[in-house]
Amino acid sequence: MQYRMIGKTGVRVSEIGFGCGNNAVLMVKAPYDDQVRVVRRALDAGINFFDTAFAYGLGKSEENLGRILRDLGVNPVISTKIRLEADAAADLKAATMGAVESALARLGRERVDFIQLHTRVTLERGTSNRFSLTPKDVLGPNGVIDGFKSMRDRGKVGFFGFSGLGDPKALHELVDGGEFHGFQCYYNLLNPSAGRSVPNGFSALNYGRILDRAAAQGMGAFVIRVLAAGALTADPSRGGGGSGQTLSPGSDYPVDLQRAEQMKTALGVDRKDLAQAAIRFGLMNPAVSTVLVGFSNTAHVDQAVACSGMPGLSEEQMARVKNLWETDFGGLKT
Repeated sequence: MQYRMIGKTGVRVSEIGFGCGNNAVLMVKAPYDDQVRVVRRALDAGINFFDTAFAYGLGKSEENLGRILRDLGVNPVISTKIRLEADAAADLKAATMGAVESALARLGRERVDFIQLHTRVTLERGTSNRFSLTPKDVLGPNGVIDGFKSMRDRGKVGFFGFSGLGDPKALHELVDGGEFHGFQCYYNLLNPSAGRSVPNGFSALNYGRILDRAAAQGMGAFVIRVLAAGALTADPSRGGGGSGQTLSPGSDYPVDLQRAEQMKTALGVDRKDLAQAAIRFGLMNPAVSTVLVGFSNTAHVDQAVACSGMPGLSEEQMARVKNLWETDFGGLKT
């Protein structure tokens, strides 16, 4: 296993991270013995970064992860995320602190290395089906950052991050604010815009090379959805996309499946090798601290871990991949 620093934090993490989210199901619904088996395999393989959140099973992922780590007697680098809803708007700082305390209680820990904001950030506060915060809500007086700082002062958290979802302009404002140490970055072969140039009018959301902007601020980056919710795997029928909510606009799962077929042809790989090619692509970017992968079983761990230290995609492969991006996958429409 290869390791990378998270920005300027001095925290060294495995370049393959353990994503404890809903897509892989493991940390939310699987039997406890299966969870332990997969976590132990990951630890033995050198994975030392685990990312969870309240939103994963409404706290189940945090509870299960905390119990497993206690039972195994290990202390890896842990990140969890808080999601604030509309009722938090009256006192964002207090709501942030309360959410962090609740997360620690579910994990059964006194402290986590990284605390991240899971609520989307947009230029205007969202009050529809998905509540969102503005950069001012996060960075301003008595906002989220002030809550994070108070928890850090109490020894409850180490560093701060945010989920890079929402309005790209608003996300760039968070990066420029200089208060965050890392962020979760939507970045994969089907939408590389966080770290690669895409044409005007690209049908997936353009994140405007936010990876470069964050790296210039000394921030680390945790890649999410590197497998595009399962579209870039050997068995995409077991992937995500069934929730009815698109994580990143323009990356609707049925369309991503079509994009993935084109990508497979461009890379010249079989379906069984597509996932590793996708992970290797994520690791090619030096601004990436770790690529988060969701695991359902030990075979998934082995497959992902094997990518660490592998060469990136070849020049010939990248030339064909760039052609897909430049043509927006042949004008495929959502």
